[in-house]
Amino acid sequence: MNSNRGGWVILGLILVAGALAGLLSLAVQLVTSLACGTGPTVLNLFTGITYLLPGGDAAATTANGCVPDRGWVIGVAVGFVVLLLALVFVGIYVYSTVMRSDWWFIRELRNRDGFAEAREISKNLSSKALEKRGKDLRPQLAAERKPKAVDVAWKVGMSRFIEIFISIEESVLLLGPPRSGKGLRVLIDAILDWPGPLITTSTTTDNLRATRARRAQLGQVYVFDPQKLSGEANQVKISPITGCEDPLTAVQRAAALIAGTGMSSGKNAEWAEKAKTQLAALLCAAALDRRTVQDLARWGSSPQLASVAVTILQTHPLAPGGWGSALDSVLDEKPEMLGNIWFGVSGAVAPLLIPEIAEAMTPGPNDPVLDPIEFLKGRNTLYLIGTKSGAGAAGGFLAAMLDDIVETARRKALASESSRIDPPLGLILDEIANIFSWPMLPSLMSDGGGRGICVVVVLQARRQAEVSWSAAEMHAVFGAATVTIQLGGSTDNDYLSEVQNLLGPREIKRGSKTYSEQGTSSQEQIHEVPLMTASELRRMPSRLGLLVTKNLRPVLLDLSKWTERDDAKEIFAGRRETATAQQLVFAEQERARLERRSLLGAPNTPTPVGEDDSGLS
Repeated sequence: MNSNRGGWVILGLILVAGALAGLLSLAVQLVTSLACGTGPTVLNLFTGITYLLPGGDAAATTANGCVPDRGWVIGVAVGFVVLLLALVFVGIYVYSTVMRSDWWFIRELRNRDGFAEAREISKNLSSKALEKRGKDLRPQLAAERKPKAVDVAWKVGMSRFIEIFISIEESVLLLGPPRSGKGLRVLIDAILDWPGPLITTSTTTDNLRATRARRAQLGQVYVFDPQKLSGEANQVKISPITGCEDPLTAVQRAAALIAGTGMSSGKNAEWAEKAKTQLAALLCAAALDRRTVQDLARWGSSPQLASVAVTILQTHPLAPGGWGSALDSVLDEKPEMLGNIWFGVSGAVAPLLIPEIAEAMTPGPNDPVLDPIEFLKGRNTLYLIGTKSGAGAAGGFLAAMLDDIVETARRKALASESSRIDPPLGLILDEIANIFSWPMLPSLMSDGGGRGICVVVVLQARRQAEVSWSAAEMHAVFGAATVTIQLGGSTDNDYLSEVQNLLGPREIKRGSKTYSEQGTSSQEQIHEVPLMTASELRRMPSRLGLLVTKNLRPVLLDLSKWTERDDAKEIFAGRRETATAQQLVFAEQERARLERRSLLGAPNTPTPVGEDDSGLS
């Protein structure tokens, strides 16, 4: 019969009885000393029990014959017992609180066999490890001086008291639900410290506010915000038509704009391909004839008006052969077929029908100009702000702008001796699934690192990617990531279960004793349990992250807040400066809106302006 539990019960009862006997004897000692001035002649563990038995006075009698009062002894003993029980309950409460705390949880995780040890981390992810690779990662810089870790990598946190760096050639996937600390503990640091030109996306102004001023000290800062969400007074303006006299550029631009409509995935994918061809023709015609975005919007909104583009493509000497005839044949299709084809075209150019959006796509002589070639030469920064939903959704135009710069970077890399651009281009794509679908993303994550282009894709959860992208795109992005950083708080149990399986098992030992007529036997068995369960992955506190990269064992990351940086005061000052400037712009936008409404006789109902965001997401 297995009596493990029974043995522990018996041992517990013995200890409790011993403790009570000891407290009673202590009470006899104390009362006797106070009442008689000296202790009992004989004192041991059983003195108290003997004293309470009939005729037991001798057990507490002093040398001078003094005997303490039994009532006092019992009262003091009861007090001791109450005090002991209180201490026990306090101890149990403290113990249970500690056992449920984040501190204990993290401590227990760190002690598990299966996570990367200090030696592995130092060899692969430390500053010294990255400096050893500096010559390969930035050969042009290495010709001038020895690259430091901050030249070829960005710091993401610490583990085993070692600073963890991610190389500029890695493709990174960062997953964490809202308020999990993505901005506060990872992204803002990455933006501030990126060693080269940087493009970052967002649907809010959090990252922009926290980093704009510091990035402006390093190089030029540009903000492209067609929907006017950023509060930026002097935004860069780029026309989607620019450069489309080149057929290849027109095709690439059209693909990005159509992808921004969401048609490229799902049941409309077939019509999306046809829409790309027609939109490319319209873009090319507009560029050849020096037309405006308003012209492009009119052509795209109505197939009947697009006949002007046909004429341009059939008569212009630089027009690609056959494009005019191909567009003309589509315009001659039956209304139902033409409607299906043109649906994607009209959706792509629809934002241009809004005057504010069209204005953002119409560069003036005094507007800041972003030259991709010059942009790539230093630590310049481009913020792409927008959404792919709501009125004036401009995700496709943001994707088109990103396309242009990345293609320029690729050509520059291929033209260099090392096939890398130097300094490296960083793409920190925060909330990208809520902004646009970018056809280039999967391939860039696969081969961008070897060209000096580092991609950081930031998602709330895999489900977000599943909704926003096609299944093929989602799997391609997740499969191409060489570094995955998982934050706590996710409720996607299916995905967390996959992560659990990816981490693999760990071994634990469990012992047991069996009692029988033949005697006692002990056994010890080795069991395999998950390194981290799905529940534990969900429970990770915000200051903890899980990094998985290549064939290295999983790394537990200690993530610090950007507010704890050595230069936090300067960052705070820059954030306040940026926020103040934004509020002035938002107030001016609101004033203009109210003026328009008053001219129409509408009531002047004020609406909130801007966001009072903290940048601590």
